[in-house]
Amino acid sequence: MIMKRIKYILPALTLALAGTAIMSCDDMLDMGNDDMLYADENHLTQGNDTVNSFVGILAQLQKIAVRTNLFGELRGDLTTVNLNANADLKAIANFEVTDDNAYNNPRDYYAVINNCNYYLANADTTLRETAFTNGVKSDFYVFRAEYTAVRAIRAWVYLQLGQIYGENIPLVTQPILSLEDADKALDNAPKKDLVGLCDYFIDDLKPYVPWFTYPYHGNPAYIGYNSEMPSRMAVLPIQLVLGDLYLWSASIHQNPMLAREAAKCYYDYIDWIPTDVGLLNNESYKVKTTTGLDACVWPLSSFTSGNFNLALSVNSLWFSTRSFGRKDSEVIAAIAMDSASSEGHFNELRYLYCYNLEDEKVEASFSPSQACFDYSDSQTYYAVYASGDGFADATIGTGQLTEQQLQRHFLGDLRLPTNISMSQRGQNTFESQMISKAYYPQDVIVYRRGDVYLRMAEALNYAGFPKFALAILTTGLDNTVINGIVLPQCTNALDSAFVEYFDFPTIYYRTRIDMITTVGGVTYSSINRTQDANLISQLGINQMGLHARGSGEAFNNDYYYDPMNDQPADWTGFPEEPPFFVETKGNTAAQKAANIQESNPELIVLAEAAGYAFPQLEDFNSNHEQWGNALDAYQANLSAFADSLYEAWVTAATIWYRDYGIPQVHERQLVVLDSLLDVESALETPFEGFRFGALMRAAYRKGNATYLAEKVARREPSLLGRLSDRRNWFVSWKGQIGK
Repeated sequence: MIMKRIKYILPALTLALAGTAIMSCDDMLDMGNDDMLYADENHLTQGNDTVNSFVGILAQLQKIAVRTNLFGELRGDLTTVNLNANADLKAIANFEVTDDNAYNNPRDYYAVINNCNYYLANADTTLRETAFTNGVKSDFYVFRAEYTAVRAIRAWVYLQLGQIYGENIPLVTQPILSLEDADKALDNAPKKDLVGLCDYFIDDLKPYVPWFTYPYHGNPAYIGYNSEMPSRMAVLPIQLVLGDLYLWSASIHQNPMLAREAAKCYYDYIDWIPTDVGLLNNESYKVKTTTGLDACVWPLSSFTSGNFNLALSVNSLWFSTRSFGRKDSEVIAAIAMDSASSEGHFNELRYLYCYNLEDEKVEASFSPSQACFDYSDSQTYYAVYASGDGFADATIGTGQLTEQQLQRHFLGDLRLPTNISMSQRGQNTFESQMISKAYYPQDVIVYRRGDVYLRMAEALNYAGFPKFALAILTTGLDNTVINGIVLPQCTNALDSAFVEYFDFPTIYYRTRIDMITTVGGVTYSSINRTQDANLISQLGINQMGLHARGSGEAFNNDYYYDPMNDQPADWTGFPEEPPFFVETKGNTAAQKAANIQESNPELIVLAEAAGYAFPQLEDFNSNHEQWGNALDAYQANLSAFADSLYEAWVTAATIWYRDYGIPQVHERQLVVLDSLLDVESALETPFEGFRFGALMRAAYRKGNATYLAEKVARREPSLLGRLSDRRNWFVSWKGQIGK
């Protein structure tokens, strides 16, 4: 047992290709042999050591990249496993994973962990070196950038173990470097469940957030660890990993205050730009992270002409890992993989989700589930377009589309149908599936900007700020939106201070709610995407609501978010509004008296009850002039009385709205946004490996395992009963490490 265990747990703690910061441009993270490092071989003392050791960790990550996606996606509700899939994949989808399942290999996760543990135990974070950039001398800490990245990788790997296995997970934080230590270390390690891992690594990461920066490994903009991916993209930003840990912890503990911390962590990365100088100068690599303007849209000419051709195709570069740090870069972090299936660590997802280009007789193992199609089809695409001297709006219905378009699911959100293509293949002519977001990335994506904003919205809604979350889905964020929509909902100083933590200055972040903008005397409209392109270059307009990525102008779309959600549904107990005073005149005093009584009957009843007497002619001994003066005075008093009633009503209505209306509206908004976030997760992230995690977090927050069970049962009804027991969500641990 010990020999088998050490074989798999002691990873390739190697120094890789000696003395070079750049791996081969040909592809692979070629780590050479699998020699182990022992404690008496103190290697981490030189500048080159930090690069080579870090690359060794990345090589181990390759082994777990594909299976992490599979466990996160196949257990969810958006993917159906096809008949030609192998038995191990079917077992994952059916929650029947056994010890001999090829994808059930926790030892590979621990290989990454042990590499990380060795690095963290031996890297000298006080070591400084001097560098000259353009003749300017600067000192920098040699190990800190990689040290922070390694700490984040270790936490992220444990988080994946927690999502797969749930409990009884050995928490090993010291390197295992000998046969004698291996058995003892694993057996004696404290066992953690998912939330225990989150809580531990929150405390583990927090002190190192200020150290975060991107390591300088060669040319980080273009050439990195393979021919596709820049080296900086291999870094899992510590702020994002910490945000994930907080989000999971908030959900399991059912603690909205932890959700606030999650939202702040995501924002910290969104807002982070490098400040280092010299060798670690990151300028031009990392700009403020935005949602971007990439979207699948119907051409606006379709609405004026009535000719609905196919929607504009999704840009495959959306999922490319080549453009890191630019304003148009979607991918934030990924695991570098080999480009050819003949290599050791090819991204197998490319052919599991698509037909095999190398063997056209091999069909995709997975397809979108009916639930996935239903989510997409049920959306209402909404457009605003120029019409004559003004603007018009329209939605897409079955009447505008052809039967073929309807079959291809172009009714609704466009992200799914523009990502999937079917074609005739093979001598026997069969349909073959191609999913763009699964096929085009050579590497396995870990973080995208859309995912980050979606998780921030999830955190903000659970933290109690539904309109903040809604803005991420509909308008995009800038300070105009925050100050005009979000802050007015805050009812105390603590909430206001939290919202004010988020700063999206218009010079960097402009949203599509800003309908008309004038630049240099020329007026641009957010409806005109060509003109938008000019604005992007001039002002950096780069935010849009996530739902607008596939469903048109979401912030105007009442089919998406009903304005009545912002009004109380139950007005029971709301104080009745008092009658208004109506001033009247007459040609005679008698006529004036009659007009006053006819125009203010309810108000006069209330006034008399309060002691105000209506002037009577007999009280003035038939003196019409005195009676007229008395009527004028009465009207003035009646008007003042009506004002006092209205002021009292406003006070009472304000108190009711504060005590009953706002909580009622707020509660409804939270529920509606929770549903919209579930929908957006299904629209934005299918096939990326995040769906089951999103469903789990929602079920934990609701305290209702049936919520997850009902979602997954939409693709396989037989799973409803089994998944209503939370223990069946996870793969049984059963000591697989020692296989």
